[in-house]
Amino acid sequence: MAKRPPTIPDSELDVLKVLWDKGQATVREALETLRAAGRQWSYATVATLLDRLETKGLITSDRSDLAFVYRPAISSQEVRQKRLTNLVDKLYEGEPGLLVLHLLKSHPLEPAQANEVRAVLDQMAVSPTKKKTR
Repeated sequence: MAKRPPTIPDSELDVLKVLWDKGQATVREALETLRAAGRQWSYATVATLLDRLETKGLITSDRSDLAFVYRPAISSQEVRQKRLTNLVDKLYEGEPGLLVLHLLKSHPLEPAQANEVRAVLDQMAVSPTKKKTR
């Protein structure tokens, strides 16, 4: 049986975003950035979230100095893809078209974005891709 990818709660995602933006950070640096963004967490909370992310293999740490330095081990694109796949599976029964229709109906696009969507759909009509099996 394949190992399920780790879940990333929103609180951990907030901390991971700091590491993506900065490239690396200590607990204190992450805390300062999060507080500037409106999160009123304690040092211990941020340290715990970083520890959880490291346990999941989503970040790494350099423990050679007094203050540990944390770095992302997963890209933002990988996380987006995993979360989107999970969303499609759980809410749209594995049918990405249902998600796309929902988004297009409920969230108006700017004209330039609508043109990009049309171009992608036109390309798909010319060269349809095979549906992925799960």
